[in-house]
Amino acid sequence: MWGLVAGIVSYPVFAWYSKRYLDEQGLERGFTRMTLVFLVATLLSSALGYGVSWVTSTPQSRSSQAHLQKKGTAILANELKCARDPASAVCQSTAEQADALEQKLLSGLTGNHQN
Repeated sequence: MWGLVAGIVSYPVFAWYSKRYLDEQGLERGFTRMTLVFLVATLLSSALGYGVSWVTSTPQSRSSQAHLQKKGTAILANELKCARDPASAVCQSTAEQADALEQKLLSGLTGNHQN
């Protein structure tokens, strides 16, 4: 929570200092400069927010976040493999599980509507 607050509060400050620095460097105003200011302010405020979140979080929550991040990365890797080869056995099994879950959810919704 504090990381989000720090990131939001620091963004205008980083944007203002970035604009000021680019003024001193003599970079003309325009789309490229606005994009550069946006990127610099976004990166710096995100880094500050991440740092504040890391400092204020407990070690248990950091380890659970790391575990969730690893699981998410593994899911994305599997999806990428399925996008490359949708006929593989893993993809077929995943598709069958997804269809079964969809049918289960839809039958539960249909049952609720009849009550």
